[in-house]
Parts: sequence; C-alpha cells; structure tokens
Amino acid sequence: MSRGHFFGVAYHRRMLKDAARTGGYQRALDVLVKPGDVVVDVGSGTGVMSIFAARAGARRVFAIESTPVARLSRQIIADNGLSDVIEVIEDDAAAVTLPEPADVLVTECMGSFVYSDAMLGVLASCRGMLKPGGAVCPSAITTWLAPTFLQPLFDPFSWWERSHYGIDFGAARASAENDLYPVRCPAPEMLMAPAAQFGIIRPTLPPPAADTEVRWTFARPGPIDSIVGWFDAQLAPEVVLRTGPGQLTHWGQVAFPIPHLMAEPGGSLSFHLTIVRDERDMPRYSWSGRYVDSKGREQACFTRGEDRRF
Repeated sequence: MSRGHFFGVAYHRRMLKDAARTGGYQRALDVLVKPGDVVVDVGSGTGVMSIFAARAGARRVFAIESTPVARLSRQIIADNGLSDVIEVIEDDAAAVTLPEPADVLVTECMGSFVYSDAMLGVLASCRGMLKPGGAVCPSAITTWLAPTFLQPLFDPFSWWERSHYGIDFGAARASAENDLYPVRCPAPEMLMAPAAQFGIIRPTLPPPAADTEVRWTFARPGPIDSIVGWFDAQLAPEVVLRTGPGQLTHWGQVAFPIPHLMAEPGGSLSFHLTIVRDERDMPRYSWSGRYVDSKGREQACFTRGEDRRF
C-alpha cells in the first residue's frame, strides 16, 4: 500500500510547468476520453488530469489522491466549475472501490527512470477499476539505456577527492561510485551507441522483472564514464511522452556511473542492471558490466550498486 509523496505545491508547480508532460497528457486525454465516459485518475495530485478528462467530455471522474494535496485539488476543481463531474477521493488507490467501473484510467506514475515514484504495485491493484477493454494512459512505458561521457557536464566524484574545511573526505569516493544520479544529457549526439531497451512496463499489470543485460558494440572511438537511462511513455496511440537526451522535461535522465574507459571501434560493452522493489515499492539498483576491446581482450570489469555504498 502506498502512502504517497508528501510534497508541497512547489513540487506540483514543477510538474505542471513541464509542457511535454502536462501538454502530452492533455492531448492524450482529448483522444482517449469519449463523451459520457467514466474516468479514474490514480495519483491525481492537483487534479489537472481530472480536469482535462472532464473537459474532454467525461460524465464522471474519480480523482484518487492519498496525500493532503487532495484537499487543494477540491478547491481548484470547484474554482473551475467541475465539482459536479469530478469526485476527489483522499485515500490510497489500492484501498478504493469505485461505485462504477471506468472507461479510462489515467495516471502519471513515472519517477526517475519510472521506478522511483513507487507506484507500480499500487497501479497493478487498480486493474479491477476498469471496464473490460478500458483504456490506460499510459498504456506502455519503455525504459532505455545508452553509454555516454558525462564528465564535462557532471562530475560527482572529484569533490570527495579534495580536503574541505580541513577534513579529508576521500573515504566517501568509493561510496559515491555506487549511487545513481539525476542528469540532463543535452543532445542525443552525446550517446556513444544507439539506445538499448531495458524493459516495458504496462501500468495496471504486474511489473515485469527488472533484471536485464544489454550490449553495445562501438562504431567510433571515444570516452565513456556512465550509462544513462530514461523512458518513453505511450500516452495515446499517436501521443508519446519522450524523456531521453535532448528532450526538455522535468525528469531528465539518470546516470549509472561506470569506470572511465576508452571505447574503440569494434570494442563491446555489456551492462547488466537489476532493480529490486522493496515492501514499500521503493527501488534498489545494482549494475555490473564488462568492456572488451576489438581483439576480445577484457579492459574493464565492474560491479556497483546501492548495496555497496557503505
């Protein structure tokens, strides 16, 4: 059971200002919601998706939000003249039984690399809220990985290598290598190889095992120090929300640090990422890999992850 994320309105403002995110959902709901439909909005926040659904013609919208922002959303909905259409339910979605099944389920369930929002287990329990054949927005979320060199933009390690305030913090350097980091990769040209698919998540279905190995063979030389991850969400048949390098969204990407290496044409890098969700649905990450040169000689081998930080 999720207890939600207790953030203030500054957090919601950041999401609302993300035009790719919020505008994408508006376009998707204009397509998916038909006049007279019943819609359920899981994790409704300020109610923006519920308002989009009502304006698209929904007869009734159930806005389920487990945190106190539900109370603010009631006022926003009332101020926009939609209290007769939208019912705000302040409760955990896993504990809610709707008075009637929905034609459309909408949710913005994606945290960093999807998993950090801790919503996947809750969403899987919401399948029974839908009519047979009901639409889910997003219907699928695809996660991607690609190697890159981030040091010119982002260096989380060198700070630990210097003394600060007369204190040597060098012991933390190794721990820092086992964290993952939010980053913004400004252009797809920074990727050293084409993106590889990590997995596909279908909200309202049990999340698949997140334990996959991908491999790249390099066509050009260059440095690599990170694997970046992101997602694309299929909001509607013709509406895809993309968060990869070069896309301007509040998510950005995540970086999994690896040892600095110099790729050469014909060299290959294997990368194995495992994500384990705990009893609160929060993710823990571990990753490993191996780089071999064009002659098949191993040049780097690594194992990292959150369980190795301390």
